[in-house]
Amino acid sequence: MAETKKTEEEVVETEEVVEESTESEEIKETKNDESYEKELAKLKEEVNTWKTDYYKVFADMENSKKRLEKEHQNSMKFMMQSFIEELLPVLDNFERSLNVENQSEEVATFLKGYQMIFDQLMAILKKNGVEVIEAEGKEFDPNFHQAVMTCNDENFGHNIVVQDLQKGYKLKDRVIRASLVKVNE
Repeated sequence: MAETKKTEEEVVETEEVVEESTESEEIKETKNDESYEKELAKLKEEVNTWKTDYYKVFADMENSKKRLEKEHQNSMKFMMQSFIEELLPVLDNFERSLNVENQSEEVATFLKGYQMIFDQLMAILKKNGVEVIEAEGKEFDPNFHQAVMTCNDENFGHNIVVQDLQKGYKLKDRVIRASLVKVNE
């Protein structure tokens, strides 16, 4: 009997130890669950921070890409401007030579060839975005024309270009040289 009493006491003590350990395990589990939730919240916050940083960097790269493309397009668009500015006096002289009054048979043959060369040159310039600014018979526009003379001609309306003294040119949408014109008052 003494042995059964001891065994019963041991069983009771073992049950108490088991109950205490399960209670402590439950407390540990809830503490672990709380720490896991905190860890999960912390990791989610870190993921959101990384995502935000990624989107910011991506947007910056896209903006830089667009800006560089625009700068490249503008530089390509207007890279020929200085070349064309230097070429304009040559074009002017070419046109003057084509307007020669002495029309002998020999000169007329040369002028025909020069006209073909001039037309070819103008076609190449037009292909590359160079356009002649139309002036004669149009209303005076200070953005495209420079008035160097005025006159009173009843055949033309007020503020109309009477004569184009020197052709103006523009490259794409930029004026390279304004037309020198005579304007009716």
